[in-house]
Amino acid sequence: MKEPQSQPNDWHLAFAETLEWDLIPVGVHISPEKAVMSKPPRVDVLILRQQETAWDAKQLERLPDGIRQSTARQILLEFKYTQSIGDDAIIQALAYNLLYINYKKLKTDEVQTFLVSAIKPQQDTRKLYGYDNMLYPGVYNSQNQLEKRIQLISLNELADEPYNAVFKLFATHRKEKQKAFELLKQSRNVASIPPGLKSLLSGLLTLGEQDMNQELTPEQVRQIGQIWGKAYLSTVPLSERLAGANPADVITHLKPKPGERLAGLSPDEIEELEFHLKNFKHQKH
Repeated sequence: MKEPQSQPNDWHLAFAETLEWDLIPVGVHISPEKAVMSKPPRVDVLILRQQETAWDAKQLERLPDGIRQSTARQILLEFKYTQSIGDDAIIQALAYNLLYINYKKLKTDEVQTFLVSAIKPQQDTRKLYGYDNMLYPGVYNSQNQLEKRIQLISLNELADEPYNAVFKLFATHRKEKQKAFELLKQSRNVASIPPGLKSLLSGLLTLGEQDMNQELTPEQVRQIGQIWGKAYLSTVPLSERLAGANPADVITHLKPKPGERLAGLSPDEIEELEFHLKNFKHQKH
């Protein structure tokens, strides 16, 4: 990796140089610009609004409260699933907010950072960081000098609206997730969900707040979803499982033998089938 070039106002280097001169001779190690982690910090999710104008109607149908009202073109999300809101989470969000603004050379109002919490923050915790003011259900801003740069989204408290549904699937309260999934089925094409993601979402729906103590990984939740999905499917009546399916696709998938295709048909139904077969053969010739 190419080393960054020193800038004319890098006073910390001059300061470090002076410390090196004074302290190294007496056995004190000095490291200018020491990396504080093995890899650069990465914000959890970046959402970019491509157009100069506000979110359009289709985008507003899918963006949750807090983000949908934001005028910032760049949205940073720091997501906490198993970790409760505390000093580390707040400091981390503030650090990412500052680092991103400086790195991209943006103005403060061009970026809005959200701390997204799957676990509902306790009222005392919110007050500790100044998050007393609820802008929208589940969305808080802080009155504190530093924390006011970060808005807090409590997934369990978001309103039961289709535009909040995807975010609320990651809430910790099972009831809230189930309501969100029902809204999702009404407002999205859930059949288009890829199998791997479907397993993950199925697993999330089975988890409750008590499961947050287990520090489950996404892969473990996917495995839970696969097991739960099969168990759930076995309890669904066959008529519901096949509802909306194309009969030809069902037959192709099952690959029944010729004799099996006639099983369960009455003599009248077989006679009608023979009639259609004769017509079909006649059309072919």
